[in-house]
Order: sequence, then structure tokens, then C-alpha cells
Amino acid sequence: MRWSERREARLSGKQRAVLTSLLLHANTVVPRQRLVAALWETPPTSAVSNLQTYIAQLRQALPPGTRLLTRGTGYLFEALPEEVDLLAFEQAVQSARAEHEQGNAWGAVHQYETALSLWRGGLAEGTELVGPVLARAAQVEEQRTAVRLDWSEAKLGLGQPAEVIPELRAVVAEQPLRERAWHLLMLALSQTGQRDAALEAFGHARATLIDDLGIEPSRKLQQLQADILADTVTVGKVETWRRICQLPPDIADIVDRPEELHRVTTALRRNTDRTTPAIAVLLGPSGIGKSTLAVHAAHQLREDFPDGQLYLNLKSGGTAREPAALLAEALRSLQCLGSDIPDSTESRAALYRSLLADRAVLVVLDDAEHEQQVRYLLPGTPRSAVLVTSRSPLPILAGATRISVDLPSEAVGQMMLAQIAGEDRVRSEPDAARAIVLACGRLPLAIRVAGARLATRPTWPLQELATRLTGGQPLDELVLGELDIRRTFAASHQLLPDLAGRAFRLLGLAGIDDFAEWVVAALLGASPRETDTTLETLVAAGLLSMGEIDQSGQPRYRMHDLLRKFAHERAEADDSPEQRDVAIRRFVDESLARVRVAGLEYPPPVVPMAAPGTSDGRSHGGAAWLSAERETLLTAVGLAHADAAAELVLRLTPFLVVTGFRVEATRLLQQAAQRTADRDRAILAQLAQADIELDLGRLETARDMFRTVFDHFDSSDDAHSAAYALTGLVACDLLETEPESWRQIGVKKVFSRFESADGIGDLLDGLFAVCAAHQQDHQEVIRLFRQALLLIKEQQYGDPIARFLRALLTGIICFRSDDAQGAIKCYQEGLDISHDLGWGPGERYTLRRLSEAYHAAGRPGDAVKSLYGLSLLSAQTGDTYNEALSAYFLGEISLEHGQSQAAADYFIRCHDLMDRHGNPVWRARARQMIDTVRAESGSARVQPAADATNQAP
Repeated sequence: MRWSERREARLSGKQRAVLTSLLLHANTVVPRQRLVAALWETPPTSAVSNLQTYIAQLRQALPPGTRLLTRGTGYLFEALPEEVDLLAFEQAVQSARAEHEQGNAWGAVHQYETALSLWRGGLAEGTELVGPVLARAAQVEEQRTAVRLDWSEAKLGLGQPAEVIPELRAVVAEQPLRERAWHLLMLALSQTGQRDAALEAFGHARATLIDDLGIEPSRKLQQLQADILADTVTVGKVETWRRICQLPPDIADIVDRPEELHRVTTALRRNTDRTTPAIAVLLGPSGIGKSTLAVHAAHQLREDFPDGQLYLNLKSGGTAREPAALLAEALRSLQCLGSDIPDSTESRAALYRSLLADRAVLVVLDDAEHEQQVRYLLPGTPRSAVLVTSRSPLPILAGATRISVDLPSEAVGQMMLAQIAGEDRVRSEPDAARAIVLACGRLPLAIRVAGARLATRPTWPLQELATRLTGGQPLDELVLGELDIRRTFAASHQLLPDLAGRAFRLLGLAGIDDFAEWVVAALLGASPRETDTTLETLVAAGLLSMGEIDQSGQPRYRMHDLLRKFAHERAEADDSPEQRDVAIRRFVDESLARVRVAGLEYPPPVVPMAAPGTSDGRSHGGAAWLSAERETLLTAVGLAHADAAAELVLRLTPFLVVTGFRVEATRLLQQAAQRTADRDRAILAQLAQADIELDLGRLETARDMFRTVFDHFDSSDDAHSAAYALTGLVACDLLETEPESWRQIGVKKVFSRFESADGIGDLLDGLFAVCAAHQQDHQEVIRLFRQALLLIKEQQYGDPIARFLRALLTGIICFRSDDAQGAIKCYQEGLDISHDLGWGPGERYTLRRLSEAYHAAGRPGDAVKSLYGLSLLSAQTGDTYNEALSAYFLGEISLEHGQSQAAADYFIRCHDLMDRHGNPVWRARARQMIDTVRAESGSARVQPAADATNQAP
């Protein structure tokens, strides 16, 4: 007898005898005289009063709440089965026999073992009993022996004879006259191949019965001996398993996923070499179709698991279910009675594994939240397998094959819509069907809801739903009965910790669908550790998916379009305007700080800028980082206030131009100019646009824009800013007029302005333009470029660009000093740097210079090869100006080598390209060369044509 804190009550001998007598008849009124007879063979005259004293003492010693009651002239001890071993024993025996009658030998064995485990020695050890209580004790002991034999018989029925032999030998040693025990022992011995031992056991049984009772063994025992002698004893294993299939119905309109289905079935199909149960985890965000695919795969695998398929939903009302409750449900599904299910989670798991032992069962666990739920439900033997669906990869689940379930293709999404809404309707409105699928973000659950809504309205045009989904709030439209996308998302959001929930909402507020860790850290203002934990939580919740490592080495994360819209809704509902503004400001500021550093790998825009950023110890990537973060940074531009947006755009412009996004850069510059109330900032944006026009060779448009900028800053006495515009005007004039006129443009004046402001490093385009003019005064050009070389500083550009400029300017100086070989070496270095940077304009310009140097060094083949490369790069990037120039210079080289027709073809190509480009000076030069070639060759065939075929060199 123990109290709740496990301490034992100390009782005298008579008190123990009274308690034993009452417990042997628990829940039954025991008359006073029977208790007296149980205490004394010859009761004293004070027996009744002594009994009353013992009862009073017991009531004081018993734990609080114990129910020892007086009923008339007797006493009643009320107890629950879990409070008294004997009651628990009798209940387990009753359950075991019920299981055996129903054919569930496994369940019977478990309940018999539960009953026998309650015995820890003999009945009422250390207590002296007399009279009628001894008869009751003997009855209980007899019941125990019967259970030992029942357990042995059940184990034999399961084909496990070796496990019962020790127990049966103990029984026959204790009770040698019990023929049933001898019969079971002989069966067990014979079934384990111990034929001699079985016959020897029969001999012992017969001798004992004859010696003690004077009788022969029963006919049943003698027949068993005869069967053993004839070797006709069969293994008495019986089939006790009832095949189950709890799988939900397969879905007819399932998304076609042949690759994922193949991986699942391959991972789970039986393999004789396997030593542990196969486990496959289907992972992906809510609504992606994991459960549908799991059910479909499980149906495909039914023949591989002939003992059945068990299905458990690991969520209830959006909340993760506890392992104990899941095990109870599983055990009931495996025909365990409620009274037979143990209390502890560990005991339930042990029984669950016992019931699945040596069985081929597929266990489908749907919507697991964490590994602990799954761990308790894993079978213990390799014939069974487990298929899990989860939004989390369940990383701690050892040995699992993880299969990501991604969004279906647009075509598959339309097929799914057609299966639900009707193929004829989708075929008749293909554009509307495509719009619906795209508005659903290709999410299968959303497509299913959209299709179901269409199916309920057979006359409703698809275009009506497409318009609602694309023009309004798609989450409002994606609901039909219990199918509700918003509610599905809300169930996941509500379970998030505070920080993860805020991160989810802020990502939706910012409208970012693909991002790296720094974005979340900036929005939250959180430490790296907090950010890392937050991202893990969101991935585990299925609200983010982890993508590939980007080119700058950052892991990237994605949020589905519909999830992002839901997150935006929650941000506006759950976060105050002040909280939202602060988070967006942090994100914009961090974006700008990183661009100031990363942009150092590109030439700054040809506009006066604040000092470049400095690293704070964190890696800001550079060219690769800018490429990876382009969309994120453009989002930051849209969220930033006007002044920050303008600086972001100006600092991004060189990168966008270099990587082929000139149109996007122009659009952003125009928007920045319109947004800002600062006239100077708007003019600077126009200056950057003019530089793009200059790079494209649209000289008239560029000149007009440079003139407007120059007039603005010249009238406001901002000589430094005006110098940038004057540089553009110099470049336009040098590229469009005759070389001899360069002295009239005031190049020295431009340089003097920049030199006084220590900003000559920003004159890259102007320097290139001066060099392009082919001036005759070499010494003046060399002086200017040496001056520029001295003023280039790493902090203005960043080391790669500074090295490029030094190589390029040194090459120009060498070339102007008649050192063609030195120029070639420098140009090749500059070409390598620009190629590594992915800087197209620098690579194209250097190829032009390199071809010039090769030609001067007497290496026409290398010159032609460089011009071919220039032509190809220019054609790929839409640089018509440089493509035309490459054709012109190839024409000159061809003409030098007497290849008149080839020269004429190149000049015609240059003429047509410059005509398309709108450059009259170079078009006129090309026309002049065409006439020259025609005059020298006397060929009328050499003519430019408006519809001439532009063949690449």
C-alpha cells in the first residue's frame, strides 16, 4: 500500500490481514464475522472490538480519499482497477480472453502478459491468513496458473514455441499433476524439434500420475505421444490478423506527378535486404497536394502491403495531435479494445509495434508537424513501411527518403482545372483558363477550389472568374464550403511563434517572393541567430520553401503568391502602421547600404554621387550579389521614399546597364525623376538617362538631354555637376563630328572642372569619347590620360574597376606612344577583368581597342578575331553602334588585303546598321568607302540597299 508520493504505509500483522481480506473481496461487502474468522482460528472474546480498532487504524494509515466504508455489520472497500493489482489482473485476463475469442492472438498475448506482469511474488506475502480467506487466495493462485497456460497456448498459436518452454517447465515443476501443462510442454518441445525431450516429458508425466494418483495419462496426452512418435505433430500457428484498409478514396482529378510518384513507390516497395522500415516523407507547403499524392501512392502500393494500410491524420483543427492519442487511435484500428490500451505512451508504442511485427503494413501519416509524432508510430520490423506528409523536412527522422512536392506546370494546372470544371469549357476559353491557373499560383488546392466553383455554375463564363481572381482579392474568391484557402493558411499562421509570425507578415507586406536571409533580418531588426531560427520555423511550417544557393552563395527562400497576399492582409490587420513603416524603412536602408558597397564593382553612374559605402564587416557580395538580388532591390526602390529611391536607382543604373537591363534602368530613372520633389535629384536622373542614350549611340537624344542638364546646373552655379553634362556633350560631339574639330569643344575645360573636384574618375565615358576621336595631337591625349590615371582611386570604383581603368588607360597611353605590344598586353588584362565582371560595355570597348592595337602591331588575323567577337557581343546585346563599327573596321582590313568584295559587304553592312541607328556621320563615312571600293574595282554590283540582308561577319 503506497501513498501518492510513493511512500509505503507501515501496518501491523493483523492490520495487513484485515486489508488483505478486504482487497481479496474488493467492491463487495465483507461481513464482520468473516473478517473475524480470517484473523483468528479461535477468536478471542474481544474479537469484534479488536476488529473495529484495526479498521480505525487502517483508515488513518490509508491515503486520503481511500474508500473504506461501513455497511451494516460489514465493511466495503471501494477501489478502481488501476488502484489494486488483483482488480487490474482480473480485468486484463477478461480482455485477453475476449481477444482470443475474436481471433486476435496478438492482442490476447499482450493482455496476458500485462496481467502476469502484475505478479511480483506470491499472493499476500508476509501476511498470515486463516479460515475462508485461504480458499479465496487459493482461487486466485489457480487463476494465475490458468493464465500462464493460456498465455503459453496463445504463443504456440502464433508459432513461437521456444518462448514458452521455460514457463511451462516451471509450471510442471510446481504442479506436476496438471496434465494441460504437460500437454503444452510436449507440444512446444516437439514444435522446436526436440522430439526426444517431448517423449521424455511424457514419461515424467505418466510416472507422476501413476505414482501419486494411480492413473494413466488422459487419452489426449497419450494421443499426443503417439503423434510425436509418428512425427505427425503440426505447427499450430493460426491466422489472427484482420486485414485493414483505412485509406481515403483515391482522387480522380489528381495532379499528374509521375516523377514524384515513382520516387515514393520505389522508396517504399519491399526490399529483402532492408533491415529497418522504409520511410518516405512528402514535403511541401499547404495546398501543394502532398496528401492527395500520398493517398494515390498508397493505393498504388496496396499489393505490396497485403496485411493492410493504416491511415492517421496527425492534425486536428489545425493543432498537432499528441503521440499518445495517435497511438490509441492506431491500436483501436488494429482491433484493440479500449480497455486493453495501456495508459503510457511508451506502452502503447510497444503494443503497436508488437501488433505490426512480422506484418507487411503501410502506415500513412498525414500532415506531421514534428518528428516526435512520427517516431512513436514507426513499426519495429522491416516488412512494414511509413509514408509521411509534412510541411517540414523532418530533418531528425533518420533514414527517411525526402521528396519535395513542387508546384505543377501551367499545362498540368490547366488539365486539372479541365478535369474539375469540364474539358469543353476550358477548351473554349483557353486564355481565361490560363489566367485562372496563374492567379491561383498553380497551387493545386486553389485550382481545385476554382474548378469546384466553376462546376457549381455550369453556365458561368471562365472569364468572369478570371477577372475576379486577377482584378480583386483572389483569397475572397477561392472559397467554397469547407474549401477555403484563407482558412488553410490561417491555421498555419496561428501556430507560429511571435517573431516568426511577424516575419511572415512583413515579407507579405514588402511583397517579396524570393529572398535571402538578410532581407528577413532587416525587416525584423533581428540578430543572425534569431533570423536563422525564424527561417527554420517558417520552412517547418510550410510557409516558406527553401530554394537553391544563388550565384553569390546565399541560400534563397520563396513564398507562394497566394501566401504572400494572405501575409499582406495579416500585416495590415495585426501590425500597427508605425511597426510596418519602421520595418520597411529598415529594409530600404539595408538595401541601400549594401548597394553602396556592392556597386563598387561597377563604374559609378556618370552623375555626381555621395561618397560610396564602406563595408561593415558583412559580405555585400558585389557583382554576383547584385545579380542575385536584382528583383529584391527593385522591390526596395518601389517601397523607398523618394530620395532613397532616387539614390538606389542611380547606384543600380550601372549594374542594370552592364547586365542588359537598359530599358528597366531608363524606366526606373524616369519614375525616380517624377517621384522626387527635389529638382536637382530629378535632373541627375535625367543625366543618367542621357548617358544610357549615349551608350546606345542615340546621339541627338543624348545631346538634348545633356544640354538640359548642363543649363540647369550651370545656372545654379553647380560647376561640378555641370561638368558631368558637359562631358556628355563632349562625347556626343566627338562621336558625331570630324576628328579635327575636337579642339573646339573644350575638353581641357571639362577636365579642369573635374580635377578641381577630384572627380575625374567619373569621366569614363568622356575619356573613351576623346580616345575615339583619333586625334592627331598624341601628346595632348597622352597628357590627359596620364592625368586621369593618377586620379583613379579604389574607393571611387572598387578594386576590380580600378584595375580595369588602370589597364585600359595605360593601354591607351602605350598605343599613343607607338608601343602596340604594351597596349595589347594592357588591353588583354582589361578584357579579362571586364569578362570576369560580366561587364559587357567594358568588354566591347576593350575589344575595339584591342583590334586597333593588333592591327598596328601587324597582326591582322588577331585584329579580325577581336572584331568578330565585338560584332557577336554587340548583336547579342542590341548594341547597333558597335556592331556597325566592327563591320566598318573589318571592311578597312579587308580592303588593305585586296579583298574588295568582302570589304564592300562590310561597308554596306555598316551603312545599313548606322542608317537604322540614325547616325549620319558614320553612315556617310560608310557610303564614302562603298563609293571608293566601287571606283577602284569598277563594279556596279557594290551598292547599299534599303532591304540589304544584314549578315554577321
